Amino acid sequence: MEKTKRNNISKHGGQRQGAGRPKIAQPKQSISLRLHPEVIAWIDSQPDNRAEVIEKLVRAQKDEQLDMFN
Repeated sequence: MEKTKRNNISKHGGQRQGAGRPKIAQPKQSISLRLHPEVIAWIDSQPDNRAEVIEKLVRAQKDEQLDMFN
């Protein structure tokens, strides 16, 4: 009996054109920071998650500083 070689082409898996979540123009970046436990406790007491609370605070501070120069 002669064995035939199969092509290494799989009919399963692999990337399809247009498959998956679309890429966004400016994805958020991950950072790391160290905060005092008191500050973390206050952030955790807010209704939003940590990332949303910190982003809102930073954006508010940024907007306030930009208003000072206009």
